[in-house]
Amino acid sequence: MCRAVEISGLYTSAGSRQRVSYPDLDAALPIHDPTRGVVWIPWGRRSEERGQLPATGWVVEGSQMEEAWSAYAPTPVLSPVVRFMEFTRDGEARWFVVEDGKALQCLLLHHGDERRVYVVTTEPPAARTLEYGSWPLTRVPDPPAPVHVAR
Repeated sequence: MCRAVEISGLYTSAGSRQRVSYPDLDAALPIHDPTRGVVWIPWGRRSEERGQLPATGWVVEGSQMEEAWSAYAPTPVLSPVVRFMEFTRDGEARWFVVEDGKALQCLLLHHGDERRVYVVTTEPPAARTLEYGSWPLTRVPDPPAPVHVAR
């Protein structure tokens, strides 16, 4: 279940790659906001953190949990990560490169002023089902909507 990610220097203030680990209280993921550009949003909520949003960092694609979150105005968003880290069932950490052109599928939740992003997980690829219990969902971003200029 995607415990850490690596972000390209294109999205960091220092211009160099940055690793983000979910257990860290300051963990945040970059997402694209149509009005503000790239913004960093806290990654989930840990049980010791204050807040009303769910105390987890993940949601299983199509699960009842995802449906139960409808009260939090869920919005699908993408996070442009270059790698993610998974633990094997034996507890070994392994890093995987995200395919070119793909991004990490996430769900942005709102409750009052609180906003957090949760990584969407799915079944691991067929070749990895014995080693991993879940896998982060990645997808190609939708193409931008065409701009129509009045003449």
